[in-house]
Formats: sequence, C-alpha cells, structure tokens
Amino acid sequence: MPDKIYIYGDSLLKATVPDVDFHYHFHINEVMQRYQTKLVEVVNRSKMGATIRKGLSLVRHDLDRGLEARYALVSYGGNDSDFDWAAIDADPEADHRPNTELPEFADTLHETLDALRQGGVQPVMMTLPPIDGERYLDFLCRDNLRRDRILDWLGEPQMIYRHQELYADTAAEIALRENIPLIPVRQTFLRNHRLSQLIAADGIHLTVPGYEQLFDTLADWVKKNI
Repeated sequence: MPDKIYIYGDSLLKATVPDVDFHYHFHINEVMQRYQTKLVEVVNRSKMGATIRKGLSLVRHDLDRGLEARYALVSYGGNDSDFDWAAIDADPEADHRPNTELPEFADTLHETLDALRQGGVQPVMMTLPPIDGERYLDFLCRDNLRRDRILDWLGEPQMIYRHQELYADTAAEIALRENIPLIPVRQTFLRNHRLSQLIAADGIHLTVPGYEQLFDTLADWVKKNI
C-alpha cells in the first residue's frame, strides 16, 4: 500500500486561480497530474476561505473517524491574517482586528499539530508564499471599497504584505520550535526573479506556474522522505 498524506489548508492548496472577472477556479487536478506516482496517496482536505480554526475542526473530525496517514501537511495563515475590509472602509478610525488574532492563531495551530501527533500522524508544515499588497488593494477596491479610506487605516499598501508575513513567520517559528518538518516554499518564491508572474491578479493567489512551483517544492520534500 502507498503511504498516505493528508493536506489541511486553504484555497492555495486547492490551486485556486482567479479568471479575468475574478471568478475562482480550482486547478488542483491539473497540477497534481504532474506527480503521477504509486508511492504516495494524497487526500486533500483544503477548503477555500479556511482559517486555522477550520483546520483544527477538520483534523479532529478526521481523527475521530480513524485517520490513518504517515504525514499531514498543515498550512494556514492567509485567511487568518485577513480583515473585514468593508468594515474598514466604513470606519477607518475604528479598532479593526484580523479574522484570527495572532495569539489565537499560534495557540490553535499548536493544538492542531498536537492532535495529529497524538493520533499517530506526523505533521509537516510549509512556509507561506508571499503576497502582493498593491495587487490585493487594487482587487479590494475594484467595486465599492474606497482606496483612500482603506489607506487611512493601513498607512501604506505593503502593510498588507507585512501583516501576512507576521503569520507566516509565526507558523515557521512554531515548526522550528517543535521540531516539525518545514518545507521552504516561501524561500523558493522570494528567490525567483520573475515573482510577479507567479502571483495572481488578486495579489493573494498564484498563477498556474506559481502553483507548479509550490507543488514542485512539496513534491521534492516527499521524494526525499517517502
């Protein structure tokens, strides 16, 4: 029997790409066809819009049903670090908090990893790909949100990038502290001289070549560890 790997994440791990009208399409089957192998079975439990709270819920559900796998990739943070932008547009002076505040994100991630280990599954993590704050701000303001009001609160567009990086760095720190394998996805993107071609028009998802790079990095790790 092949080794089994479960994937817990958000829309990135469904290879989600926006079209020209910003309707989203999953390209995961197309991308995964690059890795035909009998050595491993992949079960993708990623959900669009998922935060770490959803991830913990899915992990607990699967463990209760008798989850049997060698590895489980756990990757969250993008949706956790996001904000209610319509509320920010309505009142830039208010106290706005992310979907999951950083201490809760860290605690819930730790709980998720512990649940897997107690269930006999080795958790694996990856560093998050970078986002493009300017593109994401343009995406947010394509309809009714007002750029000047959002910038009143943000200060500058790249604060979006930096805030996501806080969550990416926190997840990486937890992996290193708890001796969990950490796949260097973000590093492969940051080294790429054509990074802008790998990030989708909405600034937070990837293009198909971007997903190919992400999953190639994951596949390289699997080949070395299966």
